[in-house]
Amino acid sequence: MKRLPLQPKMELSFLGAARQVTGSMYLLETQSKFRLLVDCGLNYEKDVTRESNAEFPFDPSSIDAVLLTHAHIDHSGNLPTLFGQGFEGRVFCTEPTAALIDILLSDSANIESNRVNKKRKRKEPTRRLFGHKQVMDVMDNVVTIHFEKPFELDKGVTVEFIPAGHILGAASIKVTVSEKGMTKTIGFTGDLGKSDAKVVVAPKPMTGLDYLVMEATYGARLHIEERSAEDTLASYIKSTCIDQPGRLIIPAFSVGRTQAILFAINNLFRSGEIKPIRVFTDSPLGINSGNIHDKYIGYLNQEAQDFVKEYRDLFRFPHLDIVEDKEDEEEMQRYYEPSIIVSSAGMLEGGRIQRHIANNIQNPQCNILIAGYCTPGTLGAKLLEGQKEIRVNKHERTVYAKISRTDVFSAHPDQKGLTKYFNAVQKNSDLKRVFLSHGEVEGLEALKFTLQSDYRSIEIPYVNESFSL
Repeated sequence: MKRLPLQPKMELSFLGAARQVTGSMYLLETQSKFRLLVDCGLNYEKDVTRESNAEFPFDPSSIDAVLLTHAHIDHSGNLPTLFGQGFEGRVFCTEPTAALIDILLSDSANIESNRVNKKRKRKEPTRRLFGHKQVMDVMDNVVTIHFEKPFELDKGVTVEFIPAGHILGAASIKVTVSEKGMTKTIGFTGDLGKSDAKVVVAPKPMTGLDYLVMEATYGARLHIEERSAEDTLASYIKSTCIDQPGRLIIPAFSVGRTQAILFAINNLFRSGEIKPIRVFTDSPLGINSGNIHDKYIGYLNQEAQDFVKEYRDLFRFPHLDIVEDKEDEEEMQRYYEPSIIVSSAGMLEGGRIQRHIANNIQNPQCNILIAGYCTPGTLGAKLLEGQKEIRVNKHERTVYAKISRTDVFSAHPDQKGLTKYFNAVQKNSDLKRVFLSHGEVEGLEALKFTLQSDYRSIEIPYVNESFSL
């Protein structure tokens, strides 16, 4: 296994999310050989095996600490593997992030167990990344910190977490290193949120940076939806469930997206804009995540906090049915009146959503509303491309349902939003270098081209590429 050597100078290495979206992982090594890992996500690009996530380009026992930007699995999902291979340090994150990774990593351990068991039954070679013991090891070593409260991680190393939006508890991270008479500050945006996002706060630009590692997920895109989340959702509900007796199916990620959609529906019903119809939410993880949102109301935006004061519940409302067991599922399947189903996963790859797609894809009065980014090759991407024949739940299906798309619930800013964020950082920093990551090559290049009108020193790193700071 190739391992990166210890560096005599301060080095920044891009070990994941370089020229791709998943697998976020950055290694910062100081001159005094303090090794700091920012994020430790699972790489699940289509050409990468899950087993390959066990191949770290460093000795896990050599890492001193991990800083976690947020809970999504492409940022946190390989932490149990890191512990399983010898890491003995602490994981620093916000309190809501700690609560979310507890449920997300446990769910991931279940998925891992099912994956391994299926392969063993087929007598296929495989290796287990981690189990529930390693998840417990992660949680036993989590240290929670507050936003905008700098703390000394090591002699000469100070860290500050800044609200990033994106999802509950998400943070951008400032690392300031003072050694040998010099001070350098490196900012990691993590995944940013939109300024007008539902439920979560707007991202707060970092200041006083020498170096910036910036996400570029939508670097080549402009959000197509100009209406509010409520107005957008109302139009789809009216056209699918009121003007006709149809079913609106919304695939949604369990953390963040599900809560934003349920909150928007709650707003529509409470305001009287839409006559209430039956809504099914079929995502145990989404419900657990919603409970965590309820616990950390103070971390949400003012709209959400004001709503709670008036109506108490953000995500629970009359006509909402939570699918928890087989009996609930059977009742949902027997219900033939107009309805809405919100279910995971967002890209239609795995999860309970596949059952709903299989049962409704041939119904011309069904509208499948894809509310976010779909990686090329996923079932969601195939539907958006207009494929008329798909394979779902091991069966071939002809597509008769309507396939729609909206990005109003996107948890990422578009090119304009990223540019605005960058300009705010640059205005209050003396940037020497900018690194673009967490994006496909097209998006990275497009954002670099846009930013270079005002700033020239921009890098698009390759995986395992290192830079002296």
